Amino acid sequence: MKQYQIFAVLAAFGAMLILAGCSKDNVNAPGPAQGDVEAMKFMIENSDSVAAFSMSEEFSIDDEGTQNSSYDVLAGAAVEPQIVSSVASDSSRPMKWGRRIFWDQIVRDYHVEMSGDTLATVSVTKTIPGQFWVAWGMRTSAGVVFDTLVKKPFSEETKRNFLFKRIGRNAELRRNWIPVALTMVQGQSQGESAFSIASLSVAESRFGFDTTVTDPLNTWFRFGFRHHGCIPTFPVRDTVTVQVTITSADDSAEVVYLRHGIGWDGRIRRRAAFELVSTTGGPGNYTRVYERKFVTELGSWFYVARFNAVVDAFSHGSIYDKAAPFDNEFWGAPYMVARY
Repeated sequence: MKQYQIFAVLAAFGAMLILAGCSKDNVNAPGPAQGDVEAMKFMIENSDSVAAFSMSEEFSIDDEGTQNSSYDVLAGAAVEPQIVSSVASDSSRPMKWGRRIFWDQIVRDYHVEMSGDTLATVSVTKTIPGQFWVAWGMRTSAGVVFDTLVKKPFSEETKRNFLFKRIGRNAELRRNWIPVALTMVQGQSQGESAFSIASLSVAESRFGFDTTVTDPLNTWFRFGFRHHGCIPTFPVRDTVTVQVTITSADDSAEVVYLRHGIGWDGRIRRRAAFELVSTTGGPGNYTRVYERKFVTELGSWFYVARFNAVVDAFSHGSIYDKAAPFDNEFWGAPYMVARY
C-alpha cells in the first residue's frame, strides 16, 4: 500500500521550510521565545508519541556491558565476565562484547530554528559517553573461560530533527505547539572512521512496502496513523527485511547488527547480526551490502507500541583488535507495531 511509503519526502513541509528560509521576513524574524523552546523540549522528552522514539535511542544501543554476539534478554541480564589469568593470551579471542553507557554523563543540546511564526525545527544533539567492553577468552570442555576484559572509551554523537507547528497562543505554552514530524536518528563515534553507511533499505511483506534512504537527517516521518508519509505501522508478526550498504577503506568487513523492538523503558534489549551478502570494489574502496530480517513483536498488554529499528555498524578492529579504537556508526528509523 502506497499509504505506507513512510520514507517519502514530506513535500508540503519541505516547501514551507524552503520558502520560509528564502524570505526576508525569515532572515529578520526573532528567535523562538525561551518558553516556547522549553515547551517543545518537554514534549520531545515526555510526550508519549514523541518521547517513545527520542528517548529510546540510548536504550537501543546500550548493552549494559558484555553480551553474547547475538542476544535477546531482559535488561540487567548482562554479567561482567569472570577473568581467569591462567588462559594463554595467544589462544583467546573475543567471546562477548557490548557498550556500557555512562547515563549520568549524557549531554543533550536542543537548537530551535523558526520558519516564520508557525513552524519550528528542533535539532537534538546528544553526546553519549561510555566504554565498549570486549571479553576475550576461549572455549574449554568446562565452558567459556575469559582471560582479558578490554575497555575502550567512546563518545557517540547522535542527531535527530523534529518539526513543530503552532496551534495557539495560550498562556500555557505547551498548548501552543504540536509535533508534526521527525527524522531518522544518526549516530557516530568521535574520531576518524574507515567506513560509512551509504544507504538503508527497508522492505516489508504484508503491505509490499519497499524503500531506500540515503540522507537520514532529511528523511521525514509525519506523526499520525496509516497516512501517506507517516511513521510506518506494521502488524504483529510481520516480516521486515533490512538491507544496509557500507562504503569502506578497511580490508576487513564491518560487524553489523540490528536492534529492534526496544522501548524507552529499557526493560528489553536485543541485537541480531546482519549477514554479509555481497562485496564489490577493492583495497581502499570497498562497497559491502548486509541484510537481516526481523519479525515484529508486541506485548499482549499493548494495542500499539513505538520503536526505533537501529542498524549498528562497527569496524572489525573495534571488536577483534585490542589496540584499535572504537569505530561505530548507526542509523535508526522510527516504526510502530499495532494489532489489526
